[in-house]
Amino acid sequence: MVTVTFGTGEMSGVFANDVICVGSICTRSNFVSASEESEEPFNLVPFDGILGLSLPEMSEGPSFNVFDCMIRDKVLKENLFSVYFDHENSAKSEITFGEINTEHMASPLIYVPVSQPGYWQVPMEDITIGNVQQGLCGEKGEKCQVAVDTGTSLLAGPTEIVNSIVDQLLVDPDCSNFNSLPNLGFMVGGHILNLTPEDYIEKGPEGCVVALMTLDIPPPRGPLFIFGDPFLRKYFTVYDRGNLRVGFAVAKQSGKTDTGLIVDPATLKNVKRHRGESAEK
Repeated sequence: MVTVTFGTGEMSGVFANDVICVGSICTRSNFVSASEESEEPFNLVPFDGILGLSLPEMSEGPSFNVFDCMIRDKVLKENLFSVYFDHENSAKSEITFGEINTEHMASPLIYVPVSQPGYWQVPMEDITIGNVQQGLCGEKGEKCQVAVDTGTSLLAGPTEIVNSIVDQLLVDPDCSNFNSLPNLGFMVGGHILNLTPEDYIEKGPEGCVVALMTLDIPPPRGPLFIFGDPFLRKYFTVYDRGNLRVGFAVAKQSGKTDTGLIVDPATLKNVKRHRGESAEK
């Protein structure tokens, strides 16, 4: 019997081995067959299991990583998978093993090397507000790493940095300045990946709040940001196991695609790179 703990809740079960098929792609792999699940969150979700797709360092043991087993058995065209989240959470969302479905891309891919194998984790140079760097990640970005996680429903980050972002955005609780709020961006791979207010603001009966959860992951894995569903609905992602890198492209959404979300800072003129510092200095 083994117990697996998640961000919310846990499950217990026994080890099993079987042939696992995703569509026409089949491999033999170990897995945990659940016998007990915590009430939260499993009583609230429609699925019956979790398919872990992290790198082998996060797996329960050898042959527990389904994707690496696919690679071992040479059943993929390429050693990668890609993920598309439909903006409306409809059945159009998909994961594609062994190839990239370019029909879901509204921009070219930007690839960023994995910095620490385990999570699909990449370095982040800075946070931007209205394409202006905030200097929150240190001189060399040493304070910021980000895990791209299809299993997380929120955006999350270290308390100190998240609180600073919230302070800088100045979102009115009554939503009165919603239409004038700037884009919130994350600098990875030398580019700014922007989210619009529609993406990072949560509107509810009590008003508007920034949908950034504080999460303090201790070293050596942390501090760490998590790019969950709000980010993945905006960006199509590729998880390249062969080259150990993550690719980002603007997701093509019906009637909602903004192809200008990815910005190369080198194309911006006369903007402040950090608070109080001009680009021309």
